[in-house]
Amino acid sequence: MNRKWIRIGMLFMVMALVAAACSNTDSDDTTTTAAAATTTGASAATTTTVAAASTTTAAPAATTTAAETSGEVAFDIGVTAEPCPEGNPDNGCIYLGILTDQSGPFQSASPALVGAQRAFWAAANAAGGIGGAFDVAMPDDLTKDTQYSPEVFVQQYNDIAGEIAAVGQSLGTSQSIAALDDMARDSTVAAPMSWWSGWAFDELDKGLIIEFGTNYCFEAMNAFDWSMEAVPAAGRPTPTRVGILAIPNDYGADYSAGVKLAAEANGVEVAWESTVIPISAGGDEAQVEAIQAVLSDPVDIVYLVTGPSETAAIVGGAAAQGATNLFIGAAPSWNVALLGTPAAPAFEAGLYFQSAFVGPWAYDSPGHEAMRQTLAAGGITDEETNDFFVSGWVSQYGLKAALDQAYASGDLTKAGIAGAAGALSSVSYDGMMPDRDFGGDPNTQFPRMSLVGAVDVTQPTGIAVVQDFFVGPTAEAFDFTTACAG
Repeated sequence: MNRKWIRIGMLFMVMALVAAACSNTDSDDTTTTAAAATTTGASAATTTTVAAASTTTAAPAATTTAAETSGEVAFDIGVTAEPCPEGNPDNGCIYLGILTDQSGPFQSASPALVGAQRAFWAAANAAGGIGGAFDVAMPDDLTKDTQYSPEVFVQQYNDIAGEIAAVGQSLGTSQSIAALDDMARDSTVAAPMSWWSGWAFDELDKGLIIEFGTNYCFEAMNAFDWSMEAVPAAGRPTPTRVGILAIPNDYGADYSAGVKLAAEANGVEVAWESTVIPISAGGDEAQVEAIQAVLSDPVDIVYLVTGPSETAAIVGGAAAQGATNLFIGAAPSWNVALLGTPAAPAFEAGLYFQSAFVGPWAYDSPGHEAMRQTLAAGGITDEETNDFFVSGWVSQYGLKAALDQAYASGDLTKAGIAGAAGALSSVSYDGMMPDRDFGGDPNTQFPRMSLVGAVDVTQPTGIAVVQDFFVGPTAEAFDFTTACAG
């Protein structure tokens, strides 16, 4: 891992109020009731009496302590009357788990994702936390490396299931899907680091995933529609043939489906579609086969549904061998660190564009400004950031809304949090991306807006917006009644 990211991870270990490792349950299988804790929070209108029930089984069933009065809050797994480590001594603590990728294709993203999520909760805790009565913690001992493997993901989830109220980061589509049955068993909700179109449907996500942002499928459609006008406007021929290079999982399949749907709508040929094995999973570091696909049958645009390492190898390698086509990458395919690789000249030459569900680091919104100020206070400068910080930060808005609602309902049990998540109506992201509704029909209420960025070395994360949030005609007309893929 780049030493810069090691240093950033260390900074957040020091900065975040919630970063210290701890154990928040007893070592036996008994159910205990903690002494009532009386707390007065800045945002609480009255004194809050907290009645605590905690279980410690490896695969817990929610144990609900009903609130006898409006001043009592029921809780069980992953919530304590005792304060978080280094938290407000008058508050209880809500523990969130992190299931991330520290050794797979997105290992370079993990420090920023985790760091931003911890910073989000440090800021939220400083502003009163949940109801002025609970802080939120994401400690190291509840942060697990899933290796971007569905099997390992399930193992790691079950390792922490008896200690967490919810999963604050569930990285990977097929990985998260693999754990859904176990999460349903435990009534555990999760904020995904995944934009699979299936998360919009309760029958597919079991009502447990608090998704955020526009899905891969709509993001791809919009990027494609944008290219049909932007490419000829820049002096290149209107695209007539495109190719797809994608990781063989639901991430790759969902974005690829969006590309193919938009190609059909625009009368453009998908000349070829080739599989990319992540380097971390044994794929070729030089990505020779992918580059050969680009060179052997030239197309106008190649869509990349990969990780940053594969993006660097493919774009840099193809350009070095004479490829002049454009590349458009899905949101997770870019990292500003790529400008420090041998592929930098290809990126700087304007061959690469990125679609995204959220504005990049320098985007002008109240949410971005709050994020930048919080991270700057933790020692993260513009020179040390990337857009995975943005994804990490914005991912927690929906989870906070669910915890706020659960607290307001007097039920912070796992079942209570799941119920609150399922009842969310709308969530605001402070302008970082479009607000969204959660209730009702996904076909009419799921967000379809995304943006497009281009490489700009003057920007902190190497990307400047060239097309702000919009909905292209393909996404606008699409009948969204089931997942695009998976």
